[in-house]
Amino acid sequence: DIFTGRRPLRKLCVAWLAVSLLAAGCNQGAWNFGTKGRVEDTPQSVPHPVDLLLPQTIRVHPFTGTRTFDEAGGIRGIDVRIEAVDAYGDATKAFGTFRFEMYHFVPNSLDPKGQRFATWTEDLLQPRKNVLHWDKITRTYQFRLQWDQAIPVGKKFVLLAYFTSPFTSRLDDQRVFTSGQ
Repeated sequence: DIFTGRRPLRKLCVAWLAVSLLAAGCNQGAWNFGTKGRVEDTPQSVPHPVDLLLPQTIRVHPFTGTRTFDEAGGIRGIDVRIEAVDAYGDATKAFGTFRFEMYHFVPNSLDPKGQRFATWTEDLLQPRKNVLHWDKITRTYQFRLQWDQAIPVGKKFVLLAYFTSPFTSRLDDQRVFTSGQ
């Protein structure tokens, strides 16, 4: 009997809790970058005022630029710095996935993105991986993204950065920069 017996009620509560936890965990990380650039999922609910500490915008930091990562020389990658900003305008941690797309620059165009030539994805949902990319001094995330071709100095590119998370809407930013600067 549910009203007088303790065991059936306890089993019912445990079963309900297990189903709730399973259903909540099934939605994590199921982000779909659609062809029109929108995410198909909706963020999980985060209670107020904790939601104010989640990233509201991301910014490709001015420290971002092309770099040489090996002894052979020649620019072979980009050192990307991303700043996640909360509702108060402060730098904050960002638990989710960063996707970077690199495009050739098209001058004198409303959309400066030409042909895409590189993409990278970095998953930072796990705290251990998240802290590996976090720079405490600049309060930004640092990513050393490499490619296999040397890039000539003085060439312009467009970097597009996306951030998706189970807790926020998709965020993005782009920056035009010149290699070697």
